Amino acid sequence: MRQKISYYIVLFFILLVIGSPLGYGQVTLQEAIETTLERNLQIKQAEFGYQLSEQDLYQSKSELYPNLSIGADNSYNYGLTFDQTSGQLIRGNFWTTTAGAQLSSSVALFQGFQKINQIKANKIKLAVDATEVEKVKNDLILSVVTNYLEAITNGELYEAAQQQVKLSREQLRQDSIQFQVGNKTLADLSQAENQVATDELNIMSSENAYELSLLNLKQLMELSPDTTFSLERPSIADIMAEYAIASFDNVFKKAMLTQPVIEQAGYNKELAKKNIDIAKGAYYPTLNLSAGYGSNYSSRAYDQFLVGDLIVSEKIPFFNQVDLNKSFRGGLSLQVPIFNNNRTKVAVNKAKIGYLQAENEEALARRNLEKTIAQAILDLKSANKQYFASQVAFNTSKVAYETIKERYDVGMANSMEMFTAQTNMNSAEFEMIRRKYEMVFRGKVIDYYIGNPITF
Repeated sequence: MRQKISYYIVLFFILLVIGSPLGYGQVTLQEAIETTLERNLQIKQAEFGYQLSEQDLYQSKSELYPNLSIGADNSYNYGLTFDQTSGQLIRGNFWTTTAGAQLSSSVALFQGFQKINQIKANKIKLAVDATEVEKVKNDLILSVVTNYLEAITNGELYEAAQQQVKLSREQLRQDSIQFQVGNKTLADLSQAENQVATDELNIMSSENAYELSLLNLKQLMELSPDTTFSLERPSIADIMAEYAIASFDNVFKKAMLTQPVIEQAGYNKELAKKNIDIAKGAYYPTLNLSAGYGSNYSSRAYDQFLVGDLIVSEKIPFFNQVDLNKSFRGGLSLQVPIFNNNRTKVAVNKAKIGYLQAENEEALARRNLEKTIAQAILDLKSANKQYFASQVAFNTSKVAYETIKERYDVGMANSMEMFTAQTNMNSAEFEMIRRKYEMVFRGKVIDYYIGNPITF
């Protein structure tokens, strides 16, 4: 009986653990990035592309070696046939059995250096795919930073909305008391109720936005939607000091050395240049070496010899035929291209155009990065100014609200003035929170481009 009770207790706890949401505690920005890089399927997809390029490189190296193949055949024929092994025409109602085996090999001694250049091209392609993996990782890092800070922003907006509705409910409570004793009108009470309803609507909106941003972050991290964790909030003062001296030249120089898109563009240009050499290889002669070894057997192969005055035929045994019929061949073949309907010429011209395209794409990548960095620096400076302005706006609106509230409490201000002052203060607080984390995000974008660790 005790064992049965213990069994149910253990089963209960197992179901409780399985059915409960997975808790992670507090997740820092760096931990969110590391989890995403470890689990995200986009990175795995890019890594598969890299592995395929590894196989292409292995194959191109293997093309330098001779091939080797072995073959065997066995056939049966009834009636008229020509037996190539015995070299005779077989007539009559007989079954003829023939068999053979061959071992052959060939290798290209010279092919216009195309195989060597293909190996070099595949090495460059492998480097391109490696930078593609890094590019996917970088893009995911920026997405994590965006969603992480968006979640923090919406979370703080949600908390602010909760504080605001507490303030509105307290005001409604006081106005209800004053209405009972005749110090407030029905219009004042209705305005207070309207303020509570407005603030409760803000709570629902901010809560939905917070849950959605958290869901987006969990999806990037490849976590279950039921996973629960809290987020680390940054130190605003430290971030403002860190990026106060950010300049375009310094950021752009570092970004040129760290951004995978620039490195990838350079490798693509090298690959396009090597493709020209591969295409030109078709202008050269091709020299191939081949060799083979084999033997044959026929059931109609006979050996004739004299026994006195008689010619006696004796069937040659299988292994004797294998030894007698063995053959070895070897050869060199040379092919000199003279005219192939301009295929090589067109291929070379296309490869040259591809190189010009890759060169232009490298210049475009550099130009786009230059524009992006310039915009990022401008956005950071603008975010700093807007944050300072939003602080001033919130402080002044808060003072205005407190002043109006004092007048409203003694009957010197009406409910519309009170409603307007509180709404302005609430809006200013929301705007200050948004501008604060906008500034943090713009700073992290700079870290992203210069290759710094993304942390708070």
